[in-house]
Amino acid sequence: MKIPLIKPDLPTLEEVREPIEEILANGRITNFGRYVTQFEAETGAFLNTRTIALSSGTMGLIFSLQGLGLKAGQKVIMPSFTFVATAQAALYAGGTPLFADIDEDLNISVSDLEKLLDQQGENVGAVIAVHMYGLPAKVREIEAVVANASKRLGRRIPLIFDGAHAFGSAVNGEKIGGFGDAEVFSLSVTKVLVTVEGGLVSSRNEELITKIRSMRNYGIQSNYNAHFAGLNGKMSEFHAIIGLKNLSRIECLLKERQTRAKCFREKIAKNTGFELSVWPDGVVHTFKDLTILVKDGENGRRDRIMEYLSDRGVETRAYFYPPVHEQAYFTKYADRQLPKTECLARRVITLPFFTSITTEQIDYMVETLRQAEKEVAA
Repeated sequence: MKIPLIKPDLPTLEEVREPIEEILANGRITNFGRYVTQFEAETGAFLNTRTIALSSGTMGLIFSLQGLGLKAGQKVIMPSFTFVATAQAALYAGGTPLFADIDEDLNISVSDLEKLLDQQGENVGAVIAVHMYGLPAKVREIEAVVANASKRLGRRIPLIFDGAHAFGSAVNGEKIGGFGDAEVFSLSVTKVLVTVEGGLVSSRNEELITKIRSMRNYGIQSNYNAHFAGLNGKMSEFHAIIGLKNLSRIECLLKERQTRAKCFREKIAKNTGFELSVWPDGVVHTFKDLTILVKDGENGRRDRIMEYLSDRGVETRAYFYPPVHEQAYFTKYADRQLPKTECLARRVITLPFFTSITTEQIDYMVETLRQAEKEVAA
């Protein structure tokens, strides 16, 4: 059996034919047209915030950092266990990554964040926490720690949540999207809400949303008069049309993913010795990735298990190894020990998971994992 890592949720051609034919006929294919405007209104209504549509989640992080006043050279605290875009965005916004450790839930460690703010608060220009795989970080604890540090320093430290994986996630009934100063979503093909390529900034900060609205158009407010630093960060009408169709069924997609993830995880727990990533009660989890952990990754067994799965048609990834501070370009910023990050990053295996995954595919993967445990030497 061949099982791909992802299978994106996309509408059929017939479902989007009419609006696509409309914009091809009238030529209004970009520059904040009807469908981008509608997409922003509907995502904002879903999240109960204001949103701004962009060309990518990375652009959303860059604009959010700059829009919230990051100064050149200031430190941006973030986990190293994340996709490299989080750190690249900090660099392009003019900041310097300062890497924090993670906890067992694979999200940023609140205690390590607090330690960094105590030790280096004067140099910190922003904090980025990540909702890993769509599991919400400890949002209220993080907000409290950053607020306390801001009070101590006598200035506000902006808090951004990298929600690239997390559109649709919720904790205790509160949707991800309204925490911190801004939350930034990716809408690329691996995500639950897909626009093919795209991003979304969500915030209750009206001034920030207004600023990013200009920043995504080279900083122009009107008549080619730039008031802010900016780039071309626009979403096209084509992407918004795909996004609107997927948004109309987002609750159904989320419900299906919760059900299938629960089934998959229960079978892994019952039939194998692999550890499962955390999924607390009261949390809506997108499962952008479904990740398990081998018991010991130091001797290369994780990689041999992944090879075993690949030989039997199961595509996997080690999301996220190497962690950012061990990647070639970012070792220059690796100025402190991150023991949890380094240990857990060597143990993760991300398995195929998508909304339409079948019981047969799940059973095949579980049996293959069970065989791998027996046959792959420790």
